[in-house]
Amino acid sequence: MSGWRIGVDVGGTFTDVALVEEATGRVGVYKAPTTVGEPVSGVLEGVREGLAREGLDPADVVYFGAGSTLAVNTIIQRAGVPTGLLVTQGFRDVLEIRRTRLPDAPSFEAARPVPLVRRAHVREVRERVGADGAVLRPLDTDSVVRGVEELLGAGVTALAVSFLHTYINPAHEQAAQAVIAERWPDLFVCASWETWPQQREYERTLVCVMNAYVGATMRSYYGKLEEGLRAMGIGCPVQITQSNGGTVSIDEAARIPVRAMFSGPASGVMAAAKAAREYGEAKLFTLDMGGTSADMSLIDGAPRVSVESTIGDFPLFLPAVAIETIGAGGGSIAWVDPHGVLKVGPRSAGADPGPACYGRGGSEPTVTDAYLVTGVLGENDLLGGRMTLSRARAEEAVGSLGEALGMETTEAAEAVLRVATANMVASFLPMIARYGVDHREFSLQAYGGAGPTHAFMLAAEAGIQKLVIPHAPGAMCAVGAAVADVQMDFVRSVRAGLSDDEGMEEMFSEMEETARGWLAEQGLETASAEFERSADMRYEGQSFEIMVGLDRNGDAQEAFQRRYEETFGYLDPDSAIEVLQIRMLARVPNRMVGAASSRLNESDALEPVETREVTHQGRRLAVPVYRRARIPTGLKLSGPAVLLQYDTTVFVTPGFAFWADAAGNLHAEVDG
Repeated sequence: MSGWRIGVDVGGTFTDVALVEEATGRVGVYKAPTTVGEPVSGVLEGVREGLAREGLDPADVVYFGAGSTLAVNTIIQRAGVPTGLLVTQGFRDVLEIRRTRLPDAPSFEAARPVPLVRRAHVREVRERVGADGAVLRPLDTDSVVRGVEELLGAGVTALAVSFLHTYINPAHEQAAQAVIAERWPDLFVCASWETWPQQREYERTLVCVMNAYVGATMRSYYGKLEEGLRAMGIGCPVQITQSNGGTVSIDEAARIPVRAMFSGPASGVMAAAKAAREYGEAKLFTLDMGGTSADMSLIDGAPRVSVESTIGDFPLFLPAVAIETIGAGGGSIAWVDPHGVLKVGPRSAGADPGPACYGRGGSEPTVTDAYLVTGVLGENDLLGGRMTLSRARAEEAVGSLGEALGMETTEAAEAVLRVATANMVASFLPMIARYGVDHREFSLQAYGGAGPTHAFMLAAEAGIQKLVIPHAPGAMCAVGAAVADVQMDFVRSVRAGLSDDEGMEEMFSEMEETARGWLAEQGLETASAEFERSADMRYEGQSFEIMVGLDRNGDAQEAFQRRYEETFGYLDPDSAIEVLQIRMLARVPNRMVGAASSRLNESDALEPVETREVTHQGRRLAVPVYRRARIPTGLKLSGPAVLLQYDTTVFVTPGFAFWADAAGNLHAEVDG
């Protein structure tokens, strides 16, 4: 028997578990409600069910990958532990001053975000390292001890250490860490040199603070997860997915959890890219719509990577799969603002109490309730009928919204879906403008529990001509966690002219040796490792830089000019180019043999299981409902149609034709 890989994604409403057989790529998907306050229990419940239903022994599991949105939600909800910060004397206000950029510059009422660490919890340390790495003032360890004692007395339970210029010379931060570890061994402490050693003190300090702020929460989660898996009999290494789409060991993730901020959504994008390569598609938009949010990204040969993402009020300066997130998920709550305007999200009903139709005490109308009222979703569609929904409760919740809007219940439900779609389009259009792509050349790949339900509405509104629904869309992020590569990003600040080719090559070679050493520490063979180079570059004198991918033997200047013109639409070929950071991504591909796919039943006959009345765009339609697994390969059908499967419901709107390929992917295009 071949080994099995397990991938897990902890979402706001459901915890998804995917079991993938290495030799064949066969996938089993299982969902369990996310347990609020104790997410590990939902993971273990889903894993137990998956093993039992596949008839597997825990010893059959050879790989376990886990992703979640726990870290990012901790920051968005400001639910982290009380955190303190040690800085170089004279730089106490580094988090207050930020970059002196207002979040909404044209507004006279723009509010300054409140830092994660209060100013009262920042202490200055007597030390100073120059921009060249030279020690200008030795570290005063007494000021370190005194600062920590004061912070602990103020209730701080985690500590970040960020001194000036430690990306060049980290000796003072390392010495401060040693002093703190000796006196307070149980205190969670992290330093900027190890979280992300990049120049610019605010960016580096903020990454370090985020790491400390979520550190205790994530360390506890990872510890309980590993303990629960070992008690179950799963003895394989546990890997944690990162924001860059790769994985690291659970010990590494517990030490620097900030790298896993976008681990769940990033896993889905990487899985989408792998699937696209299998069916020959290079250009994709992705829509990952779950219970609390909708995530959108762009794949043009490979997923786009960003070095500045946004989490709530704060930028995150770490390499991550570029993802646009809006509060439009299946659990997003519909409400009426003081001006009588219908809004959807960003508040979500989550897993507890959930949408009104769940019957768990929720009373506010959600997108899922609107699906049920319009007939897009049936009362027995969820989890293969194992979770029954209440149409009466949905109608009651949406009906109260309709009263406030002066609409009938079904009309109000349609309005909720239109507003949710408009929210997505409002994020989608700026995204394609920012990347400068022609959306007519791209297909939309939809996944997540609600993505396939809403994708055709978005496509019709945004003018997208083609769609793809993967074979296991409701657990795509979990599948991504199961098949992800091991990856780690390395960075080095240089501030040099592009003309210094020999110096650049020497630094890249040194970084590659460092990367090989890290891979060896993870117990990985480096023979199959891949090393991708890039650099942050700009025209001399500019304030902002762009990240440029570099081939080992390519022309760096030509690569910069090409990327700059793609981004800004013009060039300045006579200006000097400078490099601020060089970057390296080390990757060890996973050892999957088969593709993660599931062949569909190729029966000759296809009969709908029912004909359902669906209200769409003000019309009542008689819509055939099919079991997706029964659609024969290659048979082309026309919408409207509802397709049922365990992990999601697909709603094909009128105007689209669809068919299934041999690997289990559903393809669609504008009909006629």
